[in-house]
Amino acid sequence: MSPIRQLRRVAGSVAVLLLLMPSAGTAQRGGRGGADIPISPEAAADRIFAQFNSTHSPGCAVGVAQSGRTTLMRGYGMANLETNSPITATTIFESGSVAKQFTSAAIAILMKDGKVNIDDPVRKYIPELPEYPQPLLVRHLLSHTSGLREWSNLVALAGWPRGTRVHSQPDLLEYITAQKSLNYPVGDFYSYTNSGFALLPMIIERVSGMSFVQFSEERIFRPLGLTNTHWRDDFRTIVPGRAQAYARRAGDPVGWELDMPFENVNGPGGLLTTVTDWLKWNEHLDKKTLGSNVVDSLTKQTMLTSGRTIAYARGLIVNTYRGINEIQHSGSTGGYSTFIARYPEKNLSIAVLCNAAGAPATQFTRGLVDALVPGLPPVVAPDTVATDPAAAAKLSGMYRSLRTHDPLVVGNAGGRGGRGGTPLRSLRDGGWMLGNNRALFESGPDGTPRGVRVLAADNDTVAYAFVATAPWAPTPEQLAAFAGRYHSDEIHATWTVTVENGRLAASIRGAMRTELTPLYTDAFAAGASLGTVWFTRNATGGVTAMHSGSARVWDLTFTREK
Repeated sequence: MSPIRQLRRVAGSVAVLLLLMPSAGTAQRGGRGGADIPISPEAAADRIFAQFNSTHSPGCAVGVAQSGRTTLMRGYGMANLETNSPITATTIFESGSVAKQFTSAAIAILMKDGKVNIDDPVRKYIPELPEYPQPLLVRHLLSHTSGLREWSNLVALAGWPRGTRVHSQPDLLEYITAQKSLNYPVGDFYSYTNSGFALLPMIIERVSGMSFVQFSEERIFRPLGLTNTHWRDDFRTIVPGRAQAYARRAGDPVGWELDMPFENVNGPGGLLTTVTDWLKWNEHLDKKTLGSNVVDSLTKQTMLTSGRTIAYARGLIVNTYRGINEIQHSGSTGGYSTFIARYPEKNLSIAVLCNAAGAPATQFTRGLVDALVPGLPPVVAPDTVATDPAAAAKLSGMYRSLRTHDPLVVGNAGGRGGRGGTPLRSLRDGGWMLGNNRALFESGPDGTPRGVRVLAADNDTVAYAFVATAPWAPTPEQLAAFAGRYHSDEIHATWTVTVENGRLAASIRGAMRTELTPLYTDAFAAGASLGTVWFTRNATGGVTAMHSGSARVWDLTFTREK
């Protein structure tokens, strides 16, 4: 996979991702009413993973444990398309963000040892960090409430997307400590960022006197018998039995290409493991082998500054699926896609590890739940009614995120936006569904929409707020005003903006170029590297700065060079 395609996974708009993500009902692979007709785990898995049951594609390993007994351990597809090696229960995969719970467990062990306090300022351990208006505490790193900008977006904005050079833990520290501001005040919001979990291994090392790898081996992996689980601290290391990761080749619906995470970063991810070890891990969590306080720390849900409790705990998500408690986390890195979950009240544990980019590991897991758990309540669809085309057209058009400046196009072509967007559906109570999310529109006295609040599907954010705006078609003369060089001290990078054949483009290092497509006044869509770009002016109308906004870096400023 190319670096740009790889970056798209982290640079997309949160709102757009939420609007397009499948709901619980559409994610199911089994019957909506639950497994009232008994089915074996093998039969369920064969049906759910049928698309990867091939010797010509990558695939998945799946493990299921019920009431403390392993009832399914199976592989589908190939671990290596060059050597024709099949996936088995002992095939090693990279976990992606599922690794976060292991990093969190290491912190919890140090808390039990009395060496770390969850409410300690992070600067106590990492004094290199700048001081922020509100204290940044250890618990903020564990819960994605730190406000820290996402490191992978920062390196991409600097012209080095993941996959173009080998990033390491010291690189991350340099980027993170150079940031002069946060996305938001500490603790105010939940906003997923790998930067917090990239700092935690440094705390573990400085407190324990051991490397993060050694500490994990001695205090977690070996004591729990996780013999095939290790941190990938050197991507060059040969790992026998490891599945190679793949992505679809661009423009080729049947071809595959390698998509391996070539970097030396762990903490947020970087864990090598198997479905066998993952089921062991879940069993140890159920039995609280590491101690009740360690497991309780992992599953303690987060409270925001407002007092609202969210589903994200500390490296785990604690929520419900079809009426039953679910403790889970998903992962994605390179071409690996993973999901691990346990359902304590049903004595059910499921692990899915895939080596095909975009494989719906979460949907696969929940499909198994649908098939194996009898009597689940049916999925309740939104109570929609026939949509009035005229009413929908009045609300259609372009809106701008108040956080990131990302555009949101609402409704069908022909609305105020003049282009297709996320469809609207009327609700019986007079409200609206925008894609899979409820939307609350605010209109003026004449009925013209002023803005919209999109309620988050994951219930971890109250709403994403957008203000109505108008599409913009600048003249060549207007575009010329943006040409110039723009520099950011926070990432030590300079972008050059030029007008080429009547279109605006931005480039860095002469090697990475992206076209800037007009959105609304002074704002452009800039693709994966820059996200949404907007320019600001001084009192006389001169362009003085360029800004980049995306889901994980809300506003990074580049000052125009004279």
